[in-house]
Amino acid sequence: MKKIFFLLLFVPLFSISQNLIQGKVVDSKTKRPLPFASILTNTNYITLTDVDGEFHIKTKKSFNQITVSYVGYKSESVIIKAGDKFFNIKLKPSVENLKEVIITAKENPALKIIRNTIKNKLKNNIEKSLNSFKFITYNKILVTANPDSVNGNVDSVFVLKKGKKIFKKLDSSNYKFKKEINKHHIYISEKISEFKFQKGKKKKEIILASRMAGLKQPIYELFAITFQDFSFYNEFYTIAGTKYTNPIAKNAIKQYNYKILDTVTTQNRSSILIYFKPKEKKEFLGIEGVLYIDTQNFAITKAIAELKGIVNVKAIQNYKYIERYNTWFPKDMNIVLKKGDNNRNISLFGGAVKFSKSKKNDSVINTRKKNPEDVTYFISKSVNSNIEINTPLVVKNAATTIQFNDDANKKTAVFWNIYRTDSLTNRGEKTYIFLDSISKEEGVEKKINLARNLLKGYYPTKYINLNLGKIINLNNYEGLRIGFGGETNTNFSPKFKIESYAAYGTKDTDFKYSFGASFRVHKNTNSWFGINYTNDLKEAASLDFIAENTSFSPINPRNLNISKFYNYKTINTYFKHDIQPNLEAKFQLSTGNYKPLFNYQFVSATRNLSEYKLTTASLGLQFNPKNEYLNSPIGKLKMKNAFPQFTFQLTKSFENILASNFNFTQINLRVLHKIKRLRKATTNILIEGGVVFGEAPISHLYNSTPNYTFKNPWRKRITLAGKNSFETMGYNEFISDKFISIHLKHILKPLKISAKFKPQFTLVTRATIGDINKPLQQNGLIFKKLNKGYIESGLELNELFKGFGLSAFYRYGYYKNPEWSDNLALKLTYKLRLGF
Repeated sequence: MKKIFFLLLFVPLFSISQNLIQGKVVDSKTKRPLPFASILTNTNYITLTDVDGEFHIKTKKSFNQITVSYVGYKSESVIIKAGDKFFNIKLKPSVENLKEVIITAKENPALKIIRNTIKNKLKNNIEKSLNSFKFITYNKILVTANPDSVNGNVDSVFVLKKGKKIFKKLDSSNYKFKKEINKHHIYISEKISEFKFQKGKKKKEIILASRMAGLKQPIYELFAITFQDFSFYNEFYTIAGTKYTNPIAKNAIKQYNYKILDTVTTQNRSSILIYFKPKEKKEFLGIEGVLYIDTQNFAITKAIAELKGIVNVKAIQNYKYIERYNTWFPKDMNIVLKKGDNNRNISLFGGAVKFSKSKKNDSVINTRKKNPEDVTYFISKSVNSNIEINTPLVVKNAATTIQFNDDANKKTAVFWNIYRTDSLTNRGEKTYIFLDSISKEEGVEKKINLARNLLKGYYPTKYINLNLGKIINLNNYEGLRIGFGGETNTNFSPKFKIESYAAYGTKDTDFKYSFGASFRVHKNTNSWFGINYTNDLKEAASLDFIAENTSFSPINPRNLNISKFYNYKTINTYFKHDIQPNLEAKFQLSTGNYKPLFNYQFVSATRNLSEYKLTTASLGLQFNPKNEYLNSPIGKLKMKNAFPQFTFQLTKSFENILASNFNFTQINLRVLHKIKRLRKATTNILIEGGVVFGEAPISHLYNSTPNYTFKNPWRKRITLAGKNSFETMGYNEFISDKFISIHLKHILKPLKISAKFKPQFTLVTRATIGDINKPLQQNGLIFKKLNKGYIESGLELNELFKGFGLSAFYRYGYYKNPEWSDNLALKLTYKLRLGF
């Protein structure tokens, strides 16, 4: 989802406006650029060169001299004359440091300062040292260009044929671009937020006002993108949505080189400038920059971090010293993205967007020197105000890290002008007017709503969202299952919902259906009360949860070989409620008839049933402790999907209530965890299990999710792999009334064989153990006990062609079959790519 919104907003990327003066600082002998050299004007304006030694200065005060200094070099003063625009400044090494040497940790004074900074992080990190704080932030995002940087000429395009230039056409793109950029920016958005923090809870953002050009309703998912971290004290620092090892992380000294550059005075306190740079060059760039570190308490007073590649990214964070609390509080921050000058690859927004060098067509010659994308840049700037520290406040529902007020997109100009720290120019206002008209004409909001719902598995219409997962499916009992269903959306009613579906199986020639309604009890707690009637099928002995998070999947590959289903006709009434935003609960009462659609009887001393009736009460919990959510006018939206995640369910069946035939208690549990290493392999861990107390029918037992058939000839066994299933275990080979299983997947980094061919290896091991107390009660089924423990391992090679891959698994241990081919499973894998 991030990628589609990023592309929508930033396709026309990147450059920086021309300034009053600019230049480059290099070593006089080696001509190597000197990163983060100090530039001081005679009006006491201070700036630093970037990682390429380049600088630009634009100030309101006129100046006629700059002084350039760099540790280990002699300072150089330059007189600025009228008309001077660019300066190539060469610094000579000082006598004390004629050669650049690699100094060891014991000799490098910068390392001592960095160690003290790391040691004092807890004291200086306001989210650790303060009990509470709150402040107001004004944020403005622009995609724009400086009109003066654009040559508005009409250019000529030539084609090379047999070494000769032949005129092809006139190119007026620069002329048109300058004409438009003089009138308005390419894009603009503004936001006013109140941030609240209470120790022990997450920081919460309440969006008081929001305005996105071209949109009446904001793209709420964009608020989840972290362009730049609020704190520079975390182990990882996020720039443009991608995490990088922080230069003051616990083990940062192993990954970065450091160098003292200079000392400066800020708010009458001295700070040391420390330059940091990654030790190793990676496939994708790491950050380098400068930390300003207070000499008294080793707090960060300013931070600059840069990425230089095909796209250049520069993030700056300034702090304000608050003497009463002896703390440096974030004052403002900004991030700039522009087109880069080198060919090094760069990955942004968590890898969702990657930039690499495109091949140039050498047969086409254009007389223009710069294209519009060369001079366009993206900038996000945030300024904090109304700072209050250690005042009594309570942060409620902290997992809802972002709350969008219902009237945030309806605020008046009076409200905006109270909190704007940067005035809205005439050019900015015209940007809103221009993009609003374009958006309305092109139907942009409808397209965004379509993309948002497609990712959830729905196709939106005016009043109904059609469920794409109900259209088509395949299984061994119904054959081709064709259906239609959906639910009403907020245009129909934000407080009342009707949902239904109907399906027909071409093999069993029977209809299945469901219909129900629900109404919202409370918006902030996402509380709904509902009732429905369902006549449908389920896989026998499958692990089932009523409150788990589900994702859209058009076809479940396991269903192709499943033949053991039961029909259920139930009336359900339920209540859904968020105890906390990350702790969702669902209580359900259900009663109805169950009919296994295969040869089956439940046999005991008092019962002999081929069909039965159940009346149950179920409590389901979904706990995602690290997830983050946004509470918006269209409902609760997941902003961050983190791990671990816990799913729990308790079901009680009541005998003789509404003619129920059974009295049992069932407990089901699922734990999902992902260990994501920074730009390395990912490990997925899934633990699931269940236990039944009392006599229970086949619908409420466990088959451990098998996905293998012993068909002959052997080639018929090659099918699609499931998501988390035992690929060598036969269907209903094992039945248990208690079991536990673990699935381990180690997903390696893709092999970059070519730009389009990037296969990916995954190592897989699965194990399960279970038992059943009275197996003879389940008459008609031939199965084994699982009490000796089952294990399989395999290798997946994914993304070989159009999302398809291959996998191989082998079964070993106590339940190993005598014939080796019966232990081997070859499967096709498939990863659905939606193209954004």
